[in-house]
Amino acid sequence: MKKILIALAAIILLVVAGLVYVYVNLDSIVKATIEEAGTRVTLADVTVDNVKIETTQNTASIGGLVVGNPDGFETDYAFSLGNISVRLDGSTLTSDTIRIIEVIVDEPSVTYELGQGSSNIATIQRNVESFVQRMSGPTGAGGADSGNTDTAADDGAGTKVVIDNVYVRNGNVSVSAAMLKGKKLSSGLPEIHLKDIGKEEGGATPAQVAEEIITALNTAVFKSVASLNVDGLLQGVGDLGKGVTGLIGGAATGTGGVVKDGAGAVGDAVKGLFGGSSE
Repeated sequence: MKKILIALAAIILLVVAGLVYVYVNLDSIVKATIEEAGTRVTLADVTVDNVKIETTQNTASIGGLVVGNPDGFETDYAFSLGNISVRLDGSTLTSDTIRIIEVIVDEPSVTYELGQGSSNIATIQRNVESFVQRMSGPTGAGGADSGNTDTAADDGAGTKVVIDNVYVRNGNVSVSAAMLKGKKLSSGLPEIHLKDIGKEEGGATPAQVAEEIITALNTAVFKSVASLNVDGLLQGVGDLGKGVTGLIGGAATGTGGVVKDGAGAVGDAVKGLFGGSSE
């Protein structure tokens, strides 16, 4: 009996130690989760400077989230998302579907790089759409026919979310292309407001959330790029302006151009939002 009690005490101590580790390292765990899942979904390197979880207030902030470029593009990044703040409904943190009250992305910077008959932004959108399609699969959610059940389990069958409001504010877009010979064109990014993401479906997976937000960002970027006075900005560069305009039009057509309107529990909820585990 004494040996059994000692063994039980040791197990309890291990559990407590594990919980303390997760609580103390919650920010770094979520940071690693965002980077791993984001890279897997976009097929571009995703990095995060810092994550701060306020477990008592059901809030989180994410600083310096950068989505790099897919293979074949040369600029430093596609998206640098500035400061992101997340506010959750604490009453839903232990349920299968987490309600996110508000997500604010402040001062994002987008580099729209033209190349290979498309753009980096359109390529990332296609990568995300392809990922979501593989996870859904012909037999429904979970991607039974996707051939990658581990990934499906991480990103298709875990916690789902409903997001009341997503705001993207104070952003800017830069256009880059080889034909510009080092020049960059810049424009403001229209403010984006998405509502009720995942509401009609009873919850969206992290990959589906990423698809909807990136689709909206992509369309806003096209609007900004289309509003640039390319010929005026490129005076003295000859016919480059016409070439850039043609590439922009082709890239926009290639995307389909559709806008879709639309401590422990907090850690799990925020990790669930971005998908998967950090292991």
